[in-house]
Amino acid sequence: MNKTSVKERRVHERHAINVTLQGTPDQGGIVARMIASNLSLGGLYCTSNSDFPEMTRLAVRLMLPMDQSETGSEPVDLEAVVVRREKSRSTNGNPRYDIALYFTNVDPSAHDQLKRYLNHRSG
Repeated sequence: MNKTSVKERRVHERHAINVTLQGTPDQGGIVARMIASNLSLGGLYCTSNSDFPEMTRLAVRLMLPMDQSETGSEPVDLEAVVVRREKSRSTNGNPRYDIALYFTNVDPSAHDQLKRYLNHRSG
């Protein structure tokens, strides 16, 4: 099978970013600070100091820059599930995790905020 015959499974275009977010498991407890490296309307990829097993449901607060100066940010609240996680290189002896999140049950206003932000980055 050659590379051109492999079908891309992603529905939404990914955008390289560097924004912060917080994730809190549904059962409560830890509020983890994470850094997203790419974002789409369907999910994001981030790094975290906290480990969340696959299929963990998270309440996510994504802090999107409000303008090109990126001095202020606008919170976007979403629900997500961990679809992939890998332990990555430690920094200063602290473990880090690469985590892929899939957005679930996205509120229409949050969807609109994400769409505006991603369209602005594309245009």
